[in-house]
Amino acid sequence: MGKLGKETRDFIYKITVVCVISFLFAFGISQYLAKEYQSELVLHDYAIAGYLMNHSDDLVVAAFTAETSADDLSKGYDALTTVGYSDTVSIKLFPAVLAYRNKTMVTIFILLLFIFGSIYIFVSLYLYRQHRAIKNAEFSIRSFLDGNTMSRIECEESGDWYSFFHGVNELSSILSAHAENEKKTKEFLQDIISDVSHQLKTPLSALKMYSEIISSHSEDSTCINNFSEKSLREIRRIEDVVYTLLKLARLDAGIIQMDKTQEYISVLMQDVLERFEVWAERDNKEIILSGKDNILLYCDALWFSEAVGNIIKNALEHTEKNGLITIRWEQTPLFTQIIIEDDGKGIHPEDLYNIFKRFYRSRYSQDIHGIGLGLPLAKAIVEIHGGTISVTSKLGEGTTFTLNFFNLTNE
Repeated sequence: MGKLGKETRDFIYKITVVCVISFLFAFGISQYLAKEYQSELVLHDYAIAGYLMNHSDDLVVAAFTAETSADDLSKGYDALTTVGYSDTVSIKLFPAVLAYRNKTMVTIFILLLFIFGSIYIFVSLYLYRQHRAIKNAEFSIRSFLDGNTMSRIECEESGDWYSFFHGVNELSSILSAHAENEKKTKEFLQDIISDVSHQLKTPLSALKMYSEIISSHSEDSTCINNFSEKSLREIRRIEDVVYTLLKLARLDAGIIQMDKTQEYISVLMQDVLERFEVWAERDNKEIILSGKDNILLYCDALWFSEAVGNIIKNALEHTEKNGLITIRWEQTPLFTQIIIEDDGKGIHPEDLYNIFKRFYRSRYSQDIHGIGLGLPLAKAIVEIHGGTISVTSKLGEGTTFTLNFFNLTNE
């Protein structure tokens, strides 16, 4: 019991006290019953003596079997009390009463001993199991506090303690999830800061150099105009980086509430087409739309147009003059599919698994203006809409982006 807690020891002590009191109470009951038996025995003897004195001619056996009368009881009382025989005589002078008392006391004691022995055994087993369960729980909690976030309390059984342990395990899971989210948030912020600093380093260096050149050629208007245009291009590049990163950061943080409604894909694609018509005409490229006008998609029109627009922009940048970009869509009972296909230069096999990584720039690409954020942003938007995006490509033949949205729910 030395290893048990204070509450458990107090509980056992209280049971012991109750047990001792019960034994004392049992002794008192046996004494009381013996005294009652003695009184009944004395009255019985009064009745026998009185009957024998009033009916001397009758059979002796009738003294023990006949009904007791008040006269017999009174005469027997007067006769026996004169010689000192009464219920106040010591119990030691009544062997039958003494034997009855001892037998009653032993019976009650044995019964109490069995009852309290059983209680002690069951309580001890119960307390031992609870003590062991609490010790295991304490060890698991200590392990969790020491950094083992996967530590959990074993609680496969039922009961109040195990319900409590289940609650502790749920709390541990919640705390682990919060800790993991905090870790991811910290890593996310570190990545964002690293990405921003990396992407802004080059244009800021260029701006600094252009400013120094303009200052040193303040009299040369041609030089000033030339490097002013270059400075403006770098400023726009910085704006693109910052705005796109902010969009990605908001999407990653989950703070954007998508305003989703049922939209006609044909209307969405026509809006996107209008944004790139001038560019396509300038480069002698063609964008073709192909699909039914009555196909609906549950989406946020503004963000979805942003995603598709980034893919089309990528296609325009990597398609030669007189190139063709086709956007087609179709719907089945299971999913809605949008396919954006071009006949451009294609993507090198080495790059296919990396094009959705932020700031990824292929060593085979001739593009010097891209920042490597358009396709990652498109992928993030598609996935927030519950869709998937995949790409296939062949060098010299073109690239195909496929967007799939399952028609299971509007949530």
